[in-house]
Amino acid sequence: MIINALCDYYDILAQNENSGISQRGYQPIDFYYEIILTEDGELSDIRALVINKKEDKPKNDIMPITMKKSGIAASPVCDNMAYIFGVDGKKGEGKIDKRKFESAKDLHLRLFENAVSKEAVAVKNFFEKWNPYTAWENEHITEAASEKGNSAFNGNAAFKLKGELKYFHQCEEIRRIWLDENAKKSRDGGEYTAQCAITGEKDIIAKLHTQLSGVKGAHAMGASLICFNKSADESYNLSQSFNSRVSQTAMFKYTTVLNYLLKSKNNKLYIGDDTVVFWACSQNKIYEDTAMGLLLGTGDEGDEETENALEVDREAEETIKSVLREGKKGVYTNPHFDPDIKFYVLGLAPNAGRVSVRYFYQSSFAEFCAKIKKYYDETQISGKLEYIKTGSLIFSTVSSKSNDKKVNPLLGGAVMRAVLSEADYPKILLNQVILRVKAEASVNQARAAAIKAYLIRNKKEEILPVLNENSKSKAYILGRAFAILEMIQKNAAGGKLNTTIKDRYFASACSNPALVFPTIVKLAQHHLTKFEGVYWEKKLSDCLALIEGETFPKAQNMDEQGSFILGYYQQTKKNYETKEPNKNNENDEEDN
Repeated sequence: MIINALCDYYDILAQNENSGISQRGYQPIDFYYEIILTEDGELSDIRALVINKKEDKPKNDIMPITMKKSGIAASPVCDNMAYIFGVDGKKGEGKIDKRKFESAKDLHLRLFENAVSKEAVAVKNFFEKWNPYTAWENEHITEAASEKGNSAFNGNAAFKLKGELKYFHQCEEIRRIWLDENAKKSRDGGEYTAQCAITGEKDIIAKLHTQLSGVKGAHAMGASLICFNKSADESYNLSQSFNSRVSQTAMFKYTTVLNYLLKSKNNKLYIGDDTVVFWACSQNKIYEDTAMGLLLGTGDEGDEETENALEVDREAEETIKSVLREGKKGVYTNPHFDPDIKFYVLGLAPNAGRVSVRYFYQSSFAEFCAKIKKYYDETQISGKLEYIKTGSLIFSTVSSKSNDKKVNPLLGGAVMRAVLSEADYPKILLNQVILRVKAEASVNQARAAAIKAYLIRNKKEEILPVLNENSKSKAYILGRAFAILEMIQKNAAGGKLNTTIKDRYFASACSNPALVFPTIVKLAQHHLTKFEGVYWEKKLSDCLALIEGETFPKAQNMDEQGSFILGYYQQTKKNYETKEPNKNNENDEEDN
C-alpha cells in the first residue's frame, strides 16, 4: 500500500518537467566544488560553491545513478576530492589516498577509452597526468582547501572545461556511457524475472533497493526501507530483496520519490524521533503547503515569523486560517482545492541499518484537515486561539532543564497515530507529563494542553479551554484550591519568597491530598492575617465548599492527578489576570 502510493505520486510528478524528480536511471546529486580543466587535462582552477556550510547550499543536478558503494568505489565525473586528486585529511597534513585515486583513474580510463568528446578526452588526459604524491604542492589545491574541519575538502566536485558553462556530466557521450555502465552492472548482478507485487506486470525483480537519505537518526550513508539480510527472513529460496517481489521499475519509482520527499522542506518535518513526510496526489504544491502550515500551527493572526519560515503563498495561508476556524469546511471555501484529493502521511524511524515505518495514514485532504482541527480544539488551553504543535506536546515530557531533548522513541508515533486516526492518546503521554510536572513542580502551556487533550478524548470529559468555576470534579477543584493557597502565601510575603508551597507540597498534594491539604489550609489562615485578604479568603472558601463530603481524598489516580494539574494551571492563570478589588468595593466584585 505504501509502495503503491509512492509509485503513483512519482508518476504524477514525472509528468511535470519542472518538478525536479529524476527519470529512470538518474538521481539528484549534490556537489560543492567545480574543477576547471583545459582540453589537454591540465588543472586550471578549483572553485568552491559553498563558503559557509551552515548558510549556503551545495549545487544539485540530475545525473546518472552514482556508482558509489560501500568500500572503495569511484563514480564518473562527480566524486569527492580523495578520489579525484588523491588528497585526504586536514590542510597542512599532506595526506594522500592512492587507492581511491587509482580507483577513479582506472574507472575513467576504462569507461572513456574510446570516447571522442572533448570533455571525455580532457578527463582522460587529467587522470593520465595527475600525480597524487605532488597534489598538496599544487597552488589550486592549497588555495581551495579549507583551514577548518577534519578534512580540507568535504563533498563532491564536478568537472568543467575552461571557458565553458556545461558540466562534464551534462555531456551526451559521457551520460550515455555512464548509463550503459549502470545497466551492465544491473544485468551482471543476475536477473530474476517474476510478477511484480506492485505493478502486477512481469518484470525484472530488484535485488537491492536504493537507500534513503534524510531519515533522522539513520546511517549517514543512507538506509533501506526494504531489505533482507538474514536467512530467517527469506522464503522459497529467494535471497535478498528478490524475496520482496518488487520490480526494478517500482523500486526506482518509490525510492526516487521518497528521497525527493525527504529532501523537500515543504514535505517533511520531524516530530519527536520520527521523520514525517506527507503528500497529495496532485502536482499543485498548495496541498503540501497547507498541510505543513496546519501541522506547525500557523495561521494565527500576525504570525509573520512562522509564515515567512514556511514560505507559503497567500492562498494556502488563507486556507490554513479558514481550516483552523471551521475545520474541513474551510477547504470547501477555496475553489482551487479538491477536498476529495488523496492525502498521505508517512512516519519513518531508523532501526538497525534500515528504515522502519512508524505509521502510514491515508484519507481525503478534507478529512485530514478535520482531524487536525479536532486536535487543536482539544489542546486549546487559553481564552485566545493558540496552536500547540504536536512536537511541543511530545517534548513536554522532557525536563525543561535538560540539554538532551530526547523523548521516548515510541511516543511521537503513538501521538501522531492518535491525531490522524482520532484514536485515544497513548497512556504514556499522560503518565510522563504528570511525572515531569511533579518532578519540577512546574506546569507550562504544552503540558496543560497534553493533559486536557488526553482527558477529553480518552475519558470523554468536558473541559473548557479556560477556568471552569462550576466544575464538580473533586481533583480539578483541589488543583484550583492549591493555586489560591499559593496566591495567598505570595500576597502575605509581598512577593518576596524563595520557595512557595508549590515547591514543597505540589507533588504530594497532587497524589495524596489528605496528607497535605490540612497543613496548607492551616498555613493559609496564618498568612491571611498578614494582609487584607478578605477577597482571597472568600475565593478559597467558595472553592473548598464545592468539595462533596468535606474530606480530602487519601489518593488520586493518574487521571485525577491530571485534572488536579489542569485545575491548578487554569486557576493560576486566572489569579494573575484578576484585578483584586480594593476595600471600598470588595462587596461589589466577587468572581472577576
